Amino acid sequence: MFRFATVTCAAIALAACSSGSDEVDADGDGTVSSEEAAEAVAKVRPLEPGQYSMSMELIELTDPTMSEEEIAQAKQFFSSMSGMAPPRCLNEEEAKEGMMGVAETIQNGDCTIDSMTSDADGMRGEMTCKAENGEAKVTMQTTSTGTESEMTMNVVEPTADGEEKAVTMKVGMTRTGDCA
Repeated sequence: MFRFATVTCAAIALAACSSGSDEVDADGDGTVSSEEAAEAVAKVRPLEPGQYSMSMELIELTDPTMSEEEIAQAKQFFSSMSGMAPPRCLNEEEAKEGMMGVAETIQNGDCTIDSMTSDADGMRGEMTCKAENGEAKVTMQTTSTGTESEMTMNVVEPTADGEEKAVTMKVGMTRTGDCA
């Protein structure tokens, strides 16, 4: 679960999505197709090219299979990762691509986009993903200014014994200048 959430958060934060208001499921079938997702991400203002610093915070972690000490260690690990992330240079091509690559990766992977809203300022979405013990429900809400983005993501999935574990993470990127 941590690997999925971390990779997804980082990828989406890099692509600079943010909260929006226009429903994307144009045909009303209850799911967002690849084409609908592509139309949605085309509306989103991408980050400007340049060098970015990244922050990451594990806001909440509940897991009946982990002790309180293990949960505290996980929170500390994510906190320390935030300060260790190397600066990221986002070139013009990556900035122009924006969310397209991320949307394609999600749709071609083990996730289905259930709902998505989108406008020039960004996106909000819900997904269902295959997990080790069943389906994981993922919600994300992001904000972007073109030089900063922040995404909060919540993942809830079943444990082997039928209970639920959940993680809420926040990932941010801030433009610090031109690429070196």
